[in-house]
Amino acid sequence: MKLISTLILSALLSACSFWFPVQAGAGLPHFSQLAPRPGSRITALTLTDLTGQSVDLATEMRGRPTVLQLGSYSCPVFRYRRFDLQELMRQYGDRVRFLVIYTQEAHPAHAKSPYRDGEWNPLINRLSGVQLDQPETATERRRRAQWAQSAMSLESRFLLDTMDNSAWTALGKAPSPAWVINSEGFVQLSQPWVEPEEIAHTLDLLLSEDQ
Repeated sequence: MKLISTLILSALLSACSFWFPVQAGAGLPHFSQLAPRPGSRITALTLTDLTGQSVDLATEMRGRPTVLQLGSYSCPVFRYRRFDLQELMRQYGDRVRFLVIYTQEAHPAHAKSPYRDGEWNPLINRLSGVQLDQPETATERRRRAQWAQSAMSLESRFLLDTMDNSAWTALGKAPSPAWVINSEGFVQLSQPWVEPEEIAHTLDLLLSEDQ
């Protein structure tokens, strides 16, 4: 069933560009005002990892370039872009840190979406059998993130947003954004929707400067 769902998702999204935002920031006009911008630092955040240990995000990102994502499994963009992120990790994983902050579900089943006034159950989720409830406790969110990491075969280090979604709020209230942060902790690239080609270009520039 997992293989069938993955094949359906990959085929549909590869063939149909309209599943994805066609313009940076499309549908997220607030992102550029709320999210950390290039030249700034990520807001101080204390999160937890998948073992329940407290993590200071600034300390976690110190010392080498970092690709930081925020997302949830019910977001189709987050799920599909994992294939590109896996490739980025193969290319840069020995020199770059990859972090994922797992936050509230973008499209919870039978519950209000953070991005709509009511439930938002995308067709791609229904076709691929992704019908997930919204975790109500930190333990439930940790289990969901553990499951999602395994289901997507992602080697990124997963951190957990707080149950009041402090990271989601501080980072721009978007379902699948991404940032590239340099080794000194300054944002080099801010994306409302994760775009791997732009991430790769930014990493190449950063790594060439460090040589």
